[in-house]
Amino acid sequence: MTALIRKIHIYAGLLTFVQLIVYGIAGLAAAYYGGVIRPQTPDSIHYVPFTVPASATDKQVARLVYDRLNPAMARPVPDWFLQRTPDNHLRLDFYNINGIHRVVVLEKEGRLRVEEIRNNLALFLEDIHAATPGDEESPTLMKFWEWWNEGAMWTLIGFCVTGLWLWWASRPRDVAAWGLLTLGAAALAALWSVFR
Repeated sequence: MTALIRKIHIYAGLLTFVQLIVYGIAGLAAAYYGGVIRPQTPDSIHYVPFTVPASATDKQVARLVYDRLNPAMARPVPDWFLQRTPDNHLRLDFYNINGIHRVVVLEKEGRLRVEEIRNNLALFLEDIHAATPGDEESPTLMKFWEWWNEGAMWTLIGFCVTGLWLWWASRPRDVAAWGLLTLGAAALAALWSVFR
């Protein structure tokens, strides 16, 4: 039985290793960037011909722009997030894990200015580490990552449980190990009571 548990523990550790690296980099990125600073300088700008239908609302234009460009791994801009530039042009920010597809509707010029603003690796990992299943509208590639992330969370639990089993099965006598277990349990109980 212990040999099987040890094998499960090793495989669970290997499966969660990549996720723990992603979580670690995401935590460092959140601490370094403060979670709010995002790049705003476009990496590339291009123009796409586009005619705004007469008397179309901003919401309708936003949907037409989304259908026309079909930005990768992005969703339509929500109604509450429709914005205007200082020149009163409709601005649409299509967010995804790689950055922002910022589109400015230049109605009088009959075209769209499309700006690609890319995340660096740390911000990409910060965005992707939080993806979990349950979002019905996410693209197929994101769904794969969501399920990978979910599986890794459960595998991490299995890794911890099998680690405890292996420790307990070895008939632990080390006082320091018991002290660390007690300290960890007390810290968890204290944090739980504070954040309730």
